[in-house]
Amino acid sequence: MLDSSIEVRLNDVRRFMKEAGVNVLLVRSADRHLNEYVPPEDSVRQWVSGFTGSMGEVIITERMAYLAVDGRYWLQAEKEAPSELYEILRVPSSTGIDLTISEKLCELAKEANGQGLEIGFDPARLSIAELERFEKSVPGPAKFVPLSPSPDARAKGELASSRPPVFRAPDEARLGITHEEKHETLRSFLRAENLDGLLIQRLDEIAYLTNLRALELPYQSTFRSVALVTEEALHVGLDPETVPDPVRLARPGLDFTTEAALFESIGKGQRIGLSKEHNTEAMRLAIAACGAEAVLIESPIGGWKARKTSEELASMRRAFARADKVVAKAQKWLIDKVLDGKKVSELDFADKVESLFFDAGATGLSFRVISAFGKNGAIIHYSHPSRKRFAKRGELVLLDTGAYFEEGYATDLTRTFLVDGPKARGKKKQRELYTLVLKAAIAGLSAVLPRGARGVQLDALVRAPIWAGGYDYAHGTGHGVGIGVHEFPPRIGPTSESPLFPGQIFSIEPGLYLPEFGGIRIENLATVRPRKKNPDQLEVVPLTFCPLDDRLIESSMLSADEKRWLQRFRKS
Repeated sequence: MLDSSIEVRLNDVRRFMKEAGVNVLLVRSADRHLNEYVPPEDSVRQWVSGFTGSMGEVIITERMAYLAVDGRYWLQAEKEAPSELYEILRVPSSTGIDLTISEKLCELAKEANGQGLEIGFDPARLSIAELERFEKSVPGPAKFVPLSPSPDARAKGELASSRPPVFRAPDEARLGITHEEKHETLRSFLRAENLDGLLIQRLDEIAYLTNLRALELPYQSTFRSVALVTEEALHVGLDPETVPDPVRLARPGLDFTTEAALFESIGKGQRIGLSKEHNTEAMRLAIAACGAEAVLIESPIGGWKARKTSEELASMRRAFARADKVVAKAQKWLIDKVLDGKKVSELDFADKVESLFFDAGATGLSFRVISAFGKNGAIIHYSHPSRKRFAKRGELVLLDTGAYFEEGYATDLTRTFLVDGPKARGKKKQRELYTLVLKAAIAGLSAVLPRGARGVQLDALVRAPIWAGGYDYAHGTGHGVGIGVHEFPPRIGPTSESPLFPGQIFSIEPGLYLPEFGGIRIENLATVRPRKKNPDQLEVVPLTFCPLDDRLIESSMLSADEKRWLQRFRKS
């Protein structure tokens, strides 16, 4: 059935496109801070398409609309975006959404028969690097036109006002490096690069530099702000009235000011550095409007942030241990309820998981609980648990969940388990597929790599058992974890060239997804460290130890080394 509200919204957007003189419009999933998780009320992309996943980009033309999503969201996009209005562009796991968008824009340019495309975009929601890639890949006479406000924002109307952040100032002794020490390191960077300032827009980087956390945005421990690092201070642009005195006293040397005052402090002729990957085109334009020079640089902050100090690693281990217990308790709770004859829906289970996290001291979730029963597990990021789908004895449940605790670092853990008694055994196919995924997880969690190994190499080691079984999965094998649940670097995937370093924390999460069967995923967090036997090699070290479901393990499929690894894991 045609979704009339989406049709009306698209028509309104097209009307404003015509007024702006553009015949193509890019609608991005991110907000002005390039956040992955955007509140639904702030998501223009969700408003215009109906698709609620965290990642997905829209192209609107005068007659058609396209939604590009990666393998995590293929099935969800087909269910949520009206098929009469949207064509789903399936992004292969070996490429990226930007490449798929570029390919579609090239196709549209070809169809225009040399008439040219006027491609509108919101400069506050497109990074400088993304714009560069689009401009290079789409042939002329295509022209990219920054529009502020953009037609989609005009059609939607005012975005919801944000709630004031609830600031937290973790003990810096548990973070390893003080905010003053980080500022001093950045001063040295400014001098080396001959810069007067460094503009920072990514919220996790601002939280990292200030050693502050907050509860403001869903599934984050950050706060809306913009930062400018100069020789004199680390200026944080936000509403200063929202920063309580105890937080100011805990972080002396930080200059809390308004965003407008922050930009007014930039003088004509100054050289202001900004990362083209992590800053929007709107920020580059704002620097130019100050009469300053926007200098595109490779920001060092992401790499520093990814390599955790020993104190950070200890804090994160404590958080992971608490999350392990929550997930173990949640599984037992659901199984006990079902065996007792109680009806438990996917939503009931998700709510219980959330309450268990808060009982354990969590300050918030790091993403929406994925609670998928039976065949729903085949939807990789099943983000809307049903209140009508009830757990059945003998079926599999896929639980993917995470939270934040005191220091504001994310946890992330997935377990697939059998809803049945402790002496039960999964069906043959359940055991075979679960064990295949387990073999892939063990391959990653026991991997030995040369120094300088890259994410693509670890990805191949993990996929090898899955490939040997005749399957694959349409998502990356892993991602970095830190202040954000998805952190870069590193990335573990088929095209990832990011190197692995000691101190980085990342997920290893192979899976299998069969629509007529369901889904199985096993996700653990890990790091790498130099091998004692040979410091020129790195070994993967598991950091999460929630028990695996022995009832689903087919021991005959495991090698002797895999069995020994499993024994050590059980004792950890």
